[in-house]
Amino acid sequence: MKGGRGLVAGVVAVLALTGCAGVPAGAAVPSGGPREVTEADLPYNLTDVLFCREMILHDRQAVTLAGLVEGRGEDPYVRELAREVTTAEASRVEVLAGRLRAWEFTVPDASNPPMHNMPGMVTDAQLVVLRGKKGADFDKLWLTTVARHTGYGMLLAEKARDEGKDRTTRDIARTLASTQRTEVHEIATHLARLRTGR
Repeated sequence: MKGGRGLVAGVVAVLALTGCAGVPAGAAVPSGGPREVTEADLPYNLTDVLFCREMILHDRQAVTLAGLVEGRGEDPYVRELAREVTTAEASRVEVLAGRLRAWEFTVPDASNPPMHNMPGMVTDAQLVVLRGKKGADFDKLWLTTVARHTGYGMLLAEKARDEGKDRTTRDIARTLASTQRTEVHEIATHLARLRTGR
C-alpha cells in the first residue's frame, strides 16, 4: 500500500489537472516532523474525492436534461421522471459538495465547470439535437439519453461503493448504485413500450 505522501500527491495532482485542486487539511507532510503521514491518517481516499467531484458534474447535467422536458415531452412517465431527477440530483449535489468541503477540496464551479473527459456525459451537440425535438420523438430520444447517462452514474457509484474509504460517501454510493440500476431497467422497459406502441 502506498504511503500518505503518494496518496495526497495523487489527489492534488489529479484534481489540479481537472481544475478542482485544493489542499486537504492536515495533508501536508511537515519537514523534519516525527513521522510521515500515511494513508491511514486520511479519512478519505482518491476514489472518494473523484466520486464526489464527478458525480456533482454528472448530477448537474442530469438536472439540465430534466429541464429540457418542459414544453417538449408529452409522455407522463417522462415528465414525472424529470421532476424526480431534478429533486434527487440537486439534493445529492449539496451532500457531495459538503464532503469535498469537509476535506477542504474545492467544489466544481457550476457557472464555469472544469474541463473533463468523463465517459457517459452528454455532449453539447446531443443537447442541441434534444432541444430540437418535441412530442414522441423527444420522449424516446430523451429516455435513451437519460438511460445511458444514468448507467454511467451507476458505474461511478459502484466503484466508490467498492473502493472508497469514507463511510458516508460509500453509503451514498451504495444507495445510488442500487437505485440507478433499478432506474435504468425501468427506463429501458418504458422505452420499449414507446417504441412498440404498446
